[in-house]
Amino acid sequence: MVYVFQVWDLWREGRALEVADPSLGELYQAHQVLRCIHIGLLCVQEFANDRPSMSEVAFMLCHETTLSSPKQPAFIFKTGNVATDSSSASVCVGVCSGKGNKV
Repeated sequence: MVYVFQVWDLWREGRALEVADPSLGELYQAHQVLRCIHIGLLCVQEFANDRPSMSEVAFMLCHETTLSSPKQPAFIFKTGNVATDSSSASVCVGVCSGKGNKV
């Protein structure tokens, strides 16, 4: 499992692709995965007014528009050791094409 704070930290460090399921190897397009992560971070921003609506999310997923920089997520809890299980950290891409590729 990957937690929001981990994705946020990796995003800020320029290492967001590390959340992609390693079992995929190189079977995905990095720019698409980064875009999905970017949109996901926009959806969990601390203030609801900063978050996109679902219709805006669908538009962002289907069009190569410029995205705003995400602000800090609402829930950043870092306590104790957090084990990650990459097999449960899948994101479905290909929403517009209907392919449903997992990354």
